[in-house]
Amino acid sequence: MSKVWRVAKNEYLNLVRSKAFLVSVFLMPVFSGGAIAVQTLLGDRVDLRDRRVAVEDGTFRLLEGLARAAAERNAAEGGAKPRFVIEDATGDEASLAARVRNGELFAYVLIGPDVIEGAPGAEVTYHTQSPTYDELPRWLGVAINGEVRRIRFEESGIDGAVVDRLSRPVALRQYGLAEVTGTGEVKKEKLNEIRTFVTPMAAMFLLFMLVMMAAPMLLNTVLEEKIQRIAEILVSSVSPFELFLGKLLGTVFVSWTLFLVYVGGGLFVAGHYGALHVVPFGLLGWFLFFQLLALLIFGSIFSAIGAACSEMRDAQSMMTPAMLIVMLPMFVWFVVLRSPDSPFAVAVSLFPPATPFLMLMRLAIPPGPAAWEVALSMVLTIAFTLFCVWSAGKIFRIGILAQGQPPSFRRLAQWVFSR
Repeated sequence: MSKVWRVAKNEYLNLVRSKAFLVSVFLMPVFSGGAIAVQTLLGDRVDLRDRRVAVEDGTFRLLEGLARAAAERNAAEGGAKPRFVIEDATGDEASLAARVRNGELFAYVLIGPDVIEGAPGAEVTYHTQSPTYDELPRWLGVAINGEVRRIRFEESGIDGAVVDRLSRPVALRQYGLAEVTGTGEVKKEKLNEIRTFVTPMAAMFLLFMLVMMAAPMLLNTVLEEKIQRIAEILVSSVSPFELFLGKLLGTVFVSWTLFLVYVGGGLFVAGHYGALHVVPFGLLGWFLFFQLLALLIFGSIFSAIGAACSEMRDAQSMMTPAMLIVMLPMFVWFVVLRSPDSPFAVAVSLFPPATPFLMLMRLAIPPGPAAWEVALSMVLTIAFTLFCVWSAGKIFRIGILAQGQPPSFRRLAQWVFSR
């Protein structure tokens, strides 16, 4: 076992001293922080050019109200946002489209003649060559419907002010379940969206990032040593399985180092801004546990691929199935987040390759999964991890010295079950 730890220590020191590791440690937070800073600085830089809209009012009753609503909106914004300018459309639709193309108009709107009556098929259409700017069509939809509703009330002899008062919405606030304290006081806590939605997503994506920053390096390291015939020298001093296990543990230590750096920095920032109360400290233990299992699973897979291949081209072709397995949580995480206790969420979080990511996310969503689900996920994932390590060890033992043999999954299966 001492040889395993010696290999792990050497692998760890070589990785943490590499330029790639230093870049991942220091530049990734800089890039992330820089992106946030740039968006913050540029967030106030708004294009304040007028948004001029030509309205063809088929009802002949809505244009004046829209112009009045636009003037009120522009006055309320006080120049902080672009002005919406409403004008009467002249000419046919082809000429309106030409004016939009040459920049005279931002958009044009066609209002059907039977919109107020609500006839079947009556509609309002919005046309522009800048579809990504959605503030204007959203405002127009609200303003047009407001005018249509006002005219309908007037024609029905209903006071619009009375309708507004009667239809005023009631505020709905979300709280957790009420709890009775020892003194008999009923205590309820308002829903914390950061803890409910942001924390589960952040935990899963951080775990995915740490695994993908460490595990694929095993493939490159093993393949490079095999191509350069360094592995043949190493296995003369240690057994192939000891070499494989040492490299695997070294990768785990590298990923844990990244965890300490990133999480430690995050806790420091949270403490500086007085936000430590939103940090789920109880989740950190689960994070480290599932991080270990994920690294052992995918580290075993990537190292086995590296040992089985003799060229980078072969490794890249075999990486595709492995990456599909790794990316599985990324395909379904939103479904699990929306309904963490559904049969699908339970089933997919008990699928061992995806369990470390999805079960961690479910643990971060109050009230969390049932105890039997957590226990079963641990048993299944640990068993699958042991199988991956055992299988990868068998492949590594044979493949690390095999040269010139094109890899295939059939050959890998034969190596796994060979004596």
